[in-house]
Amino acid sequence: MRVKCARCGVEVDEEDTYEMSGERVCEDCYFDSMMPQHPCDPFAQRAAERFEEFFGEVKPENLLEEQRKVYELIKERGKATPDEIIKELGIRPGELTQIFIVLRRLKLAKAHKIGDKIYYVPWDYRGES
Repeated sequence: MRVKCARCGVEVDEEDTYEMSGERVCEDCYFDSMMPQHPCDPFAQRAAERFEEFFGEVKPENLLEEQRKVYELIKERGKATPDEIIKELGIRPGELTQIFIVLRRLKLAKAHKIGDKIYYVPWDYRGES
């Protein structure tokens, strides 16, 4: 039997769903909910800095393919909202969150509020506020 994920709405076989807070969700939404969601975790940031001290700076060309695509889109445009990135690259919101956490830890991208919107921008962005 096919059921609709309570989070993203994708149809999946019932045996491929997970129970989460009384809802049936697909595997992607279940895993997204289990992953860290905090880009500003000071302990994780310190761990990333220590990694860089020992192994050197991580360059964009060393990123995973999806990470590199997000980074390049942000770098090309100078700024992009999460919704624009999701639409352009066809990725899930939870996936973008995980990618952004990596980019932030590596000091390649950061979030910046412009007006009433949050944009992802290159780490060295000094633009409008």
